[in-house]
Amino acid sequence: MKRPNWKLWLKDKNECKFWLDTYIKKKILKKVSDESKLHIKRTDHNLTFANWIIEKHKDEIPEVFGKDTFYDWVISIYYYAVYHAALALISKEGFTSKNHSATLCFLIYHHYHLQNALAKEDVELIASSLEKEYIETLGTSKELREKACYNIHESFEKKLAEQIKEEAVDFANKIKLLLS
Repeated sequence: MKRPNWKLWLKDKNECKFWLDTYIKKKILKKVSDESKLHIKRTDHNLTFANWIIEKHKDEIPEVFGKDTFYDWVISIYYYAVYHAALALISKEGFTSKNHSATLCFLIYHHYHLQNALAKEDVELIASSLEKEYIETLGTSKELREKACYNIHESFEKKLAEQIKEEAVDFANKIKLLLS
């Protein structure tokens, strides 16, 4: 069986629909009641915690840990903030997801292909206000989270953490606007 490819989903509506139907058939995406407010609460919780850890890097972390940093964890936390914002959006539409790719597939199909609410340039850059930019943010931050968690040779600097912070906050704010 072929592997899911979110970049291909952006280009090919039928391929995206095939995967969406597969996820629904396998109950990876399924109908539920709206829990979007709970996902937004978790989004805000994760953003607050990640921001707090970044702030602690100014004085406290160097005092306690020397040159050790925890930006890899900050990236992971921001990713989950973005992911819960995405889950809030699909929950508002009556679905839940057990899989990150399924979540992304749902967003691409419903908010890029059907509603045409996402702009291609934006998606290719980040996954923004359901102009495609939102989808890219979700995809890109997932890749960063995976590198942060699994690649011990990857160097993570404050600049990268600050970049994902801006993207995560922007994404969360745009999702909140869509939900209101």
